[in-house]
Amino acid sequence: MTEAMNDDQYFVVDSPHEVARWRPLVNWILYIPHHIIQRALGMLAFIAAVFYWFVRLFTGRLHRGLYGVMTMHERYQVRADSFLIGFSERYAPIQLSQGATDDGAYEAMRLDLPEPSDEVSRAGLFNWFLAIPHYLVLAVYAIAALVVAIIAWFAVLFTGRWPEGMRSFIVRVTNQYFKIWVYVAMVKPGYPTFGLPAR
Repeated sequence: MTEAMNDDQYFVVDSPHEVARWRPLVNWILYIPHHIIQRALGMLAFIAAVFYWFVRLFTGRLHRGLYGVMTMHERYQVRADSFLIGFSERYAPIQLSQGATDDGAYEAMRLDLPEPSDEVSRAGLFNWFLAIPHYLVLAVYAIAALVVAIIAWFAVLFTGRWPEGMRSFIVRVTNQYFKIWVYVAMVKPGYPTFGLPAR
C-alpha cells in the first residue's frame, strides 16, 4: 500500500504491512554489511558536502556531481534502514546510484529528491546554520521514532504485521528530515516549516 503523497514527501514506502514474524530476529544481522558500507559512504558524503559548499561559495553554482554523491549516501541509507526495521522482506540492494530521482531498484521504497538549480541565493550558504532549530526538534522526533520502531519490532514478532500508524509516523519523521536536508543542500528555497509533513 502506497503512502499518500504531498509536497513534502520525498520518502515513500510501498510495501505490504505484513512481514514474516522471524524477520525482527535476523534482519539486524543481515544489515551488518549495509552498515559498513553506509559508514564509508557517510564519510564520502561529508567530504562531498564540504566541497559542495565551497563550490557554491566561489562559483555561485551547485555542483551536480557532488550533490549526486550526497544523494547516493542518503538513498543507500534509507534503503538499508528500511530493510533493517522491516519495511520489506526483500534484501536492500547494494547499489550506488547518484541520481536525485529514484531508479526503482528497491521497489519497497523510493526516495526522490529535487534536482539542484541555481535559483537559491548565496544566502543559502548559511542554511545549515539557520536549520539548527529544526535539527533540535528533529532529534526529539528521531528519539520518538526509535521508540516506535522498537515497539513495532515486537508487534511484527508477535503479529507478523507492521502497525499502520507506527509505520506512517516513521515515514513522516523521515520526510521531515529530508525537508530539512533539501533546504540545507540549497536545492529548495524557503525556510522549512516545523511539524511533521502530513501523511
